Amino acid sequence: MTLYFLTPILRILVPIVTSILLVVGLNGCATLEERRRVSLAQDIDTCASFGAAFGSPDYTGCMLTQQQRRDAQGIEALERARLATEINKTMQDMTDSRIRNCERQRKHDRPGARRRTCA
Repeated sequence: MTLYFLTPILRILVPIVTSILLVVGLNGCATLEERRRVSLAQDIDTCASFGAAFGSPDYTGCMLTQQQRRDAQGIEALERARLATEINKTMQDMTDSRIRNCERQRKHDRPGARRRTCA
């Protein structure tokens, strides 16, 4: 009977929530495109500040260098994330192993002995 009363509310809320999620998702895409435009504008400004004229070989070389620099930064960020994940996994494995070892030793403790804390 409770579901009967919720149904009209759900009929109203589901389209609203779906619309909000769609708008938020599309804003994420727009943000990515906006970041690309900002990066391009920064690269153009950097190359112009070096005195490279638009369309010249120096300008093309400068733009390629800026893109390579940006790509290298992305690769470095991914590598840092990979290393952080690997370190966290190793730490979790060590913690799990320590807890298993403690629990194994707890089974062999004397009945009247102080109880070990294995957390």
